[in-house]
Amino acid sequence: MNNVLIVGGTRFLGLSIAQAFLRKGGCRVCEMNRGTRPGMEGLDKSFRCDKNDREAFAQVLKDRPWDVIVDTILNDADLEFVIGTLKSGVGHFIHTGSIGVYGDARHIPAPEWLPMSELESEEEVVFNQKLKQDQVLLRACVEKRFPASILRMSNVYGRGDIPLDGWGGRNPEYFRKLLRGEVMEIPENGRALLQPGHVADLGRAFLLCAERPESIGQVYNICGETSLMLKDYIRLVAKTLNAPVPVFEFLDREALMKRRPELSRYGLDFVCQHMCSDIRKAETQLSWRPEIPLEAGLRDNFVWMAEKGLLAPK
Repeated sequence: MNNVLIVGGTRFLGLSIAQAFLRKGGCRVCEMNRGTRPGMEGLDKSFRCDKNDREAFAQVLKDRPWDVIVDTILNDADLEFVIGTLKSGVGHFIHTGSIGVYGDARHIPAPEWLPMSELESEEEVVFNQKLKQDQVLLRACVEKRFPASILRMSNVYGRGDIPLDGWGGRNPEYFRKLLRGEVMEIPENGRALLQPGHVADLGRAFLLCAERPESIGQVYNICGETSLMLKDYIRLVAKTLNAPVPVFEFLDREALMKRRPELSRYGLDFVCQHMCSDIRKAETQLSWRPEIPLEAGLRDNFVWMAEKGLLAPK
């Protein structure tokens, strides 16, 4: 494994992936993004390229024989382009998927063999775009022998980004409200399951997948070890912040959107849908396990937010 390309930013998940490969050593790690921030230290090369500039993107893909390409941002049309451009020019293509493709899973925890959600109305599928991406890659694996693996992520938290809030966003004001002891509106009954994954654990999974050629053609759920209901997640967040025990007001999604029109309906749908998956396949085949306990990971995440001034009163 000599040449590794990470397509997407190296700010959060991409940064964790790059760090995992760099710590391993023995390979040249490159990144491709739009260049909105300086490249990280230790990279062999930073390609400044917008994926929508197909000519420039193709030049990056053909810059050298890539042993591994890790994709953190590409949509279904981008993937079709990559497959057509690379043909046999990559040893292993690893795509960042989402456990959201299972829809409101009929089987908890959701295993990889569970059929992806296929509803008539695209608006009904919270993760419709991720669904299309997986379909493109799985079809290419079968029809074109394209060497792809899919790692389906849960919601990601850790240093470098704001963790998921109780409304499906990443708004620091939500956590400031908890610190002030305000009554917290919670969508529906708060019983939907979440399974947060720490960014360092998730980044490590890409390296382990890349080291195992037998993972080509496979899908793996990559999530945290702990599943908990939304309302219990918010309680844990409050505890970790040393905030007052939250008092909840339960509202259906429509009522909550009327009260708080600034919220994302997409985000609300996310936290009202079970996000709980079976990680035993990754444990068995990739020798991967989540190592960072949720409470400890959240505590460090909030230390980072405090360092950035994101928890200070406004």
